[in-house]
Amino acid sequence: MSSSLAAIIGGAAGAAALVGISIILLWFCLFRQTSVSRTSETGSSDPSQVGRHGGIELQMRDTRRFAMEELSHATKTFTDKNLIGVGKFGEVYKGLLQDGMLVAIKKRDGVNSQEFVDEVRYLSSIQHRNLVTLIGYCQENNLQFLIYEYVPNGSVSGHLYGASQQPRERLEFKHRLSIAQGAAKGDP
Repeated sequence: MSSSLAAIIGGAAGAAALVGISIILLWFCLFRQTSVSRTSETGSSDPSQVGRHGGIELQMRDTRRFAMEELSHATKTFTDKNLIGVGKFGEVYKGLLQDGMLVAIKKRDGVNSQEFVDEVRYLSSIQHRNLVTLIGYCQENNLQFLIYEYVPNGSVSGHLYGASQQPRERLEFKHRLSIAQGAAKGDP
């Protein structure tokens, strides 16, 4: 009788453990799905609205939402004089905010709203001394902009290839090694 009682108790304990683990996994999956939900309760795909869903607040590190009017003023209506680069994802303009801060304003072309939201959320979550910091974003009238701190010395690509993206005079090995080491460092 004691061995059958032990088997019953063991079976019940195993079943209870299995049910408990199943509940925890189910809760984790539901919580994760809620926290990465891509739209707010109002159906907005605005990154500032995405942070609140189901009572859970998702923090975006110091990311500011800019008005289109403010960016237009900062770049003097996006004049060619303030154009500092053109890439496969759009143009980059130099801007001066009302508080005197110099910024690089990247206009996004051909990106759907959800991709933009995901990019803002991702970029606002990373911080590294070798990466340019995302300051904010603007999403108005089907236009999308990312606002970064302005770095006056240009890009690594520009230093390696020049504005035309054609190889120019080779950098010395020690400079190339320094660039590679700086890019490879993973500590902030």
